[in-house]
This record gives sequence, structure tokens and C-alpha cells, in this order.
Amino acid sequence: MEWYTRYRHELELVFAEAEKRISSFPAPLNTMGQEYAAQFNPLLEDSTRNYICYLLPFWVNEIADLQPDMIRRLSLGNVYIMLSFLLQDDVMDTGPDDWRSRLALAQLFLTESMDVYRALFPPDSPIWDYYRLYVNEWAASVAKEGRSDDFQENPSGISGKASPLKLAGTGVLLLSQQEHLLPAVTDMTDQALLILQMADDWADWREDLNEGSYNCLLSFIGAEHGVGYRQGVYAEEMIEEAVYSRNVLNRYAASAAELAYTLSERRPIIHGLASFAASVADELAEAAAYIARERQLLLSGGLQYLLDHGGGPSSS
Repeated sequence: MEWYTRYRHELELVFAEAEKRISSFPAPLNTMGQEYAAQFNPLLEDSTRNYICYLLPFWVNEIADLQPDMIRRLSLGNVYIMLSFLLQDDVMDTGPDDWRSRLALAQLFLTESMDVYRALFPPDSPIWDYYRLYVNEWAASVAKEGRSDDFQENPSGISGKASPLKLAGTGVLLLSQQEHLLPAVTDMTDQALLILQMADDWADWREDLNEGSYNCLLSFIGAEHGVGYRQGVYAEEMIEEAVYSRNVLNRYAASAAELAYTLSERRPIIHGLASFAASVADELAEAAAYIARERQLLLSGGLQYLLDHGGGPSSS
């Protein structure tokens, strides 16, 4: 995980600053905000490690060479963007009782992110046009979720719900006078986000199935059955049969590995981003291999049981 360990100290500074700013929020949102941010702090045990959200500017800086302090500020801005949009997603997905407080906190996080970016970019900077573009992509993705099968029909659209986090990488290229690289780097970021979503959807398929949320693995299984998304193959037993008996996770992981390989071949090469995507694809492959081994052990165990108890074909 050199793509992470190389920047661990930088992230200590970023999250310390984030926590300091959140402490100034009005009560009780300051405490609520610190508790929520802690859930995504990679330096803490049992946190959700959304590495790409805050490491993206460090990775893109491999081709920019901006000063570390500037990259830390872009990362800080992305931390607040991450927290703001994740909170909104949580409210939409679960409808919690404290939704008013959560939405208020999301707005405070978003305001902090804009304060960070305003200190780096003047009002006439192209960054604000890109910000509008990324928020529009997010809004469109949220509004149509579950009504289209993006994994089969428009894979690049899968990353729409995470589009706002692309702002930090965009900021690096604008500050380093390399806006011409934006189409390539943005597309590469979307590709890495797709791989990450594929891995998340393997981990969350039961929850997504129960909640009716869109899920790439469910889409993949549906396509193998030759039917449209959610048209008759999404009983839990069918998914389990596909995963544990028909090796579907091997094929799903192989498609993620292929995406990761093509990302490593893209130019300009961004080693941190490509290595991160490869590590996510590797985790999927490891999960598939584990299931395959467990299935083989069960099969071998069943055969051994028959042999031990005189089963098997008759010798007469």
C-alpha cells in the first residue's frame, strides 16, 4: 500500500485540520460532525477507508509537483466534500430519524469545502465550472438510480455519485497549468471509481438487495441470466447460488482486474491511482479465490464422508 503509506503523515495533518475546523461548528453539530468524520479517518481503527477521496490530489500531484501545503489544502477540501455528499446519500438511502441534523451538518461540511477552494481559486477560475459539472453529474446519478442499468449500458456513469470528489484532482491540474490533461485524468479517475464501486457492491449486495439500491454485482448476475436489471433473478437464493456455486465472483473479479490493467496502461501514468485500483481489484480476486477454496473443501469433505461411511458407487 505504498500509494497510502507514502502520504500517511500528510493525512495526519489533513485530518487534524479537519477536526479542528469541525470543532467550531455550532453545538451539537460540532460533536456530531467530529463523530461522523472519525468514521472515515484512515488513521483510526475500524474506520471506513475511502482512500481515493483524500489521496487523489496527492496522486495527481505526481504529474504536477505542486508544493505539499497546497496539496494538503486540496485534500482537506475533498474531505469536506466527501463528508457532505456521503451524509446526503445516507439520508436518501436510509431516511434516519435525525435527518434534519444530518442535512444541516452536510451543509456545514460543504461550506467548509468551499472556503478551502475559495482561498485557492479566484472567482473567475474554471474550477467553479468544473464544480458545477461534477455536482450535476452527482445529481443526475442520484435521481436516476435504480431506473437504468448503468453497469451494462453506461459503465462510466457508475462513478456519478462520487463525481464531486474529482474536484481536488482537477484543482491540481489547474494550479499546475495542465488543464489539457483534465479529460484523460478525469476519465482515469472515473475508471478507478468504477472498480471501487464494484468491490463495494460485492461487500454490500445483501443490503442493496433488501433496500432496492442499484448494485453492480446484481447487474452482472442479471446479465449472465440474459435478463434486464431486477427482472426476475434477484431473489437472495439466486444470488447466493450464482456466487457460491457458479463461480460468478471469479468472472466479476476478472472484469475488475481487466479494468485495473487498462488503467495502468493509460497516459499520463499516475502510479498512485493505478496502484490503488489494482489493489482494489486484487481484493475482489482474493474474495473469489477464498470462496472457490471453501467450495472445494466442502465438496472434498462430502466425498470423504461418503467414503468413510461406505457410500459411493456399488462394486457389484
